Amino acid sequence: MKKLYLSLFAGIMLANINAQTKRIAFIGQADVYSSNIPTASDGLTYDDDRAAAVWFMETFLPAHSASVSGNYFSFQDVAEGADISNYDVIWIQSDGATYTERLNEWPRGTVEGNGDKHCVLREAGFQWNGQCSQLEDDFMWKIKQFYKSGKKLLLGNFAGKGLEVFGVFDGLSNPWEYRPNQSFGDTAANPANTAGAWGTNWSGTATSILLTGITTSSVSCTNTSQSIEFLGTGTEKKNRALQYNLNWGRIFDDAGGSSSTLAQRRQKFQTTLNAEILLENCDGTEIQAARFNPRNTGDGTIIWYGAGVYDWYAPGGSNQNVKKLTENSLLYLAGGESMLSSTDLQGKQKVGIYPNPVSAILNIQADENVSSEIYDMNGRKIISSESKTISVDKLIPGNYSIKVKTGAIYKTFKFIKK
Repeated sequence: MKKLYLSLFAGIMLANINAQTKRIAFIGQADVYSSNIPTASDGLTYDDDRAAAVWFMETFLPAHSASVSGNYFSFQDVAEGADISNYDVIWIQSDGATYTERLNEWPRGTVEGNGDKHCVLREAGFQWNGQCSQLEDDFMWKIKQFYKSGKKLLLGNFAGKGLEVFGVFDGLSNPWEYRPNQSFGDTAANPANTAGAWGTNWSGTATSILLTGITTSSVSCTNTSQSIEFLGTGTEKKNRALQYNLNWGRIFDDAGGSSSTLAQRRQKFQTTLNAEILLENCDGTEIQAARFNPRNTGDGTIIWYGAGVYDWYAPGGSNQNVKKLTENSLLYLAGGESMLSSTDLQGKQKVGIYPNPVSAILNIQADENVSSEIYDMNGRKIISSESKTISVDKLIPGNYSIKVKTGAIYKTFKFIKK
């Protein structure tokens, strides 16, 4: 009987551990994660996508083995029947290696002026006139079914072109017009860009927890005050970007065209697509990353990074914040703020707020000096403070969030004003 109890207890404990473990898959082009596909017919190798896959398999998964398990699949694996249904998050990475104009219909191949339609999904890499319509259809269907089941996606670089075919814009008229509308970049590093450090600007106030462990710099930009360095000095840079340019395109037209203000276009982007802008240029005309919340009942959530500084192959320098932001995003998608804050990314600094609910004074518990910002549920900043005690008695009752900075760490908490 004692052995039976022990066996049952062990079984319950094991089931509980398994229930807490999240499963994350990486989907890339190569047949194995460590290949840069030297067989591509245009002669270009997939160094960026390989670097991302190697980091995921050899660094990210071992670092989080207590709470995350994962695997690598190729696009072709998924199209040909690999079971992805039991994963919580899928990271689809495609920097594509080839010329950016050939990726404008990704995951479909583009059609050349002479009618040739290239394949950009096979394990062999880019293929001249490599017709693969069935492979494309099967891949898109599998990812769409995953997303429509409420699961989460991280889309890297040109995988953002798949937002429409994965079902994110279902229900909108001409949904393909809501894909990122601007792409550019080189197939090889431009020596003129090597010397300086490159970064861009963070504006994701609702998900500032994604900045955990990332040091930001102060900037005076139209919509943000935080800049992140992604590529250090001496890093070879290709500046391959996929982004939304708000100076033309469907969002521009929906907002009223040339008679609209930038603020109206940004609002149209966020409300129409149910999206939060994460990365942008300083004047706010280029959206370089976003979180797409479910537009339709049962849909999942997507984080997409398309900035030219989201570069995985970084010879000669550092792309540490590319890795850190990706690590944070995967953990956040897998388990929300609790999973990200429970991982010891920066020494587990103890930060908290009390009381909650609060009627008059909100206290911040922290060992270091703090600065904080309080936002209402519409994302409007209403209080800024550098004190650990904040008077909130004049706030109307309701739900709020507070973003607390201690050192280089940002944490966000929700609270209720009574």
